[in-house]
Amino acid sequence: MENLKLETDFSIIIVNFNSGELLKNCLDSIFHHIHGSYQVIVYDNASSDDSFLHVQNIYPDSLSLTLINGDQNLGFSKANNKAVEQSCGRFLHFLNPDVIVNSELNKDYQRISRTSNQGIWVTSLVDQEGRLLKNKHLIPRLKNFINRLANRNDLAYWNTGASVLMNRSIFDQLGGWSEDTFMYAEDMELFYQAYLRNIKVHYLDTRVIHIGKGSSKHKWNERERAQVIERSFLQFFTRRGAAWEYYIIRPILLLYILVNEPHRFGLQLSVFFQHCFKRTK
Repeated sequence: MENLKLETDFSIIIVNFNSGELLKNCLDSIFHHIHGSYQVIVYDNASSDDSFLHVQNIYPDSLSLTLINGDQNLGFSKANNKAVEQSCGRFLHFLNPDVIVNSELNKDYQRISRTSNQGIWVTSLVDQEGRLLKNKHLIPRLKNFINRLANRNDLAYWNTGASVLMNRSIFDQLGGWSEDTFMYAEDMELFYQAYLRNIKVHYLDTRVIHIGKGSSKHKWNERERAQVIERSFLQFFTRRGAAWEYYIIRPILLLYILVNEPHRFGLQLSVFFQHCFKRTK
């Protein structure tokens, strides 16, 4: 990567897997609204639908668009890292295929490209009705929870990875996206690594539409998806030799779900007990 000639300001990286019309809509929004120096790279994780083929027919490879047809599903993190290897931007913008951007992003691109600051930038996310989505979450380490209860300021947060920008040098410093996580929790891992390295996270005013579950809803039902998320969540702790923290923190989060999202509680509790039972067998 060090020999790569950087020829553009922004590389927009999109990982696709069975996203249907969402991928085309995402690209349409980029090419319609975004101006200036940028390229788009789409890495397809061996989709079984026609989402990638459809885009190939509409948008053939060009100077501003690179389409990479993967022969297997590498997962979100590894596919992103593979796409970055083919990129040439000074800044990287990781974007989900179920995101719709708007022209306000141009102002952020201009400001970021002119700044000397190093760090990560996160756009706000809204749903299709324009309602602001929760996009800042406390990183689930026990020390972090205790600091929150003590009203300390040095808290660690993670943000949904649907629209995340960073300097290429920061990406290299982080070692890219952690490939230990196939999908889900990779954004939590990324921001935790940034926190450990004192990398600044900046929040942008621009709001982009995030439809959500753009790929997983075509592959899993709600229970299967919850199981994958739970497994990735547990791996976050076991990777650090702190599986015991999972059994303390997860019940706390379940209580939060019970109070704030009671319709999700039954499924989440069931999946949690299922993982507890597996580890005690």
